Amino acid sequence: MIIRKPFFYLRHGQTDFNLEKRYQGSMDIPLNETGIAQAHAAREVLRPHRFDRIYSSPLDRAWRTAEIVNAERKQPLAKIPELAEMNFGHLEGTVVEAVSLREEWLEGRFTPPEGESYPSFTKRALGGLNHVLRMEGVPLIVAHGGVFWPIAAAMKLEMDGNLPNAHPVYLRPTGTGWKMDIL
Repeated sequence: MIIRKPFFYLRHGQTDFNLEKRYQGSMDIPLNETGIAQAHAAREVLRPHRFDRIYSSPLDRAWRTAEIVNAERKQPLAKIPELAEMNFGHLEGTVVEAVSLREEWLEGRFTPPEGESYPSFTKRALGGLNHVLRMEGVPLIVAHGGVFWPIAAAMKLEMDGNLPNAHPVYLRPTGTGWKMDIL
């Protein structure tokens, strides 16, 4: 269960592995030039919105995105290890189309060798999210597309695929459900 509190979520900017459709998972892949530009564009989209603190995955692609968004705001930044992308084990670095196991992994029927199971990853990611939501104020969370999968599932959001790189969303509780606004 997710603590019922509004928050902003931003997937990191593009990396070369995103462009090449490779599993990057726990590998610390940096933003590419497009990703840096996307982070700057996200900063502009977020400019009129109020949030009090930024929490980020410790992986460089998310942390760098958070730093760019925060360049003018100068708000507190914190790394939350539980918001790191899932560990795809031996699949990291391989081309996704060559070994597409997303559905099997999401359904708990496959765990990559030396990788993280979906139930374990879900527990970690939602635990990290709830840790952030217990803090005061409205947070911006900068993390990964994979981290958003269990969040969207727990909120019962209908999604077609991944969140795009560096497109912020605002999530808020409504009645007994959740609403996602793409900014």
